[in-house]
Amino acid sequence: MDASSLRISKFDGTNFHAWKFKMQMVLEERDLWEVVSGEIKAEQCETQLDQATYKRKSRKAMAVICLAMEDSQLPLVRSASGACDAWSRLEDHFEKKSLANKLFLRRRFFTTMMEEGDDVLEHINKLKTLAEQLEAVGAPVCEDDLVITLLGSLSDSYQFLITALESRSDTLSWELVTSRLLHEEMKRKEQGSKGDEASQGQAFITRDNQRKGLMNFRLLGPSAKRKVNIYL
Repeated sequence: MDASSLRISKFDGTNFHAWKFKMQMVLEERDLWEVVSGEIKAEQCETQLDQATYKRKSRKAMAVICLAMEDSQLPLVRSASGACDAWSRLEDHFEKKSLANKLFLRRRFFTTMMEEGDDVLEHINKLKTLAEQLEAVGAPVCEDDLVITLLGSLSDSYQFLITALESRSDTLSWELVTSRLLHEEMKRKEQGSKGDEASQGQAFITRDNQRKGLMNFRLLGPSAKRKVNIYL
């Protein structure tokens, strides 16, 4: 088993949140997650067969986790007693529940701003990821705060849409706001492509007229100069 068979990048100490989710999917697919997550514990295995099955799954899960990590990160789990212990060590190290870490993540969440021209979906995902990281460290963000922060972080060109959403009498859910934003971005891209097509069409007409003028000049000689100027 190697990193390529896992189909995920090896963990290098950055973006633990994304790597953790992908690793969980790999372990779920291989029927190993319940051992890693602690849903099944060694002391719950009453028969020798159950104990042997648990140990085998734990060893396999440990191998999957370690082979999906860069060498620089292995010291964090090398002395772990099993897959569940290794997973807990990684969570404790990269998802510290300290007040300082909570403050750091909350500050990033509330100060993340969208610049003019940024991709809307990328901005939405960035805020959603920060909210998930806050939940992981024990400082969850409610949906209202998530919606308010998203609307307040948009670039100025979305002010009209923000005003329209604020005037609604019903509750603004995360799904509603994000769908409206993505729809608005799609309309803008369509309008932009139509504008580009119109510009290209005008440029083609101009070039065509220039070619006609040049042909008349060549056929009629210098006396056609005034006619050429008309085409230009």
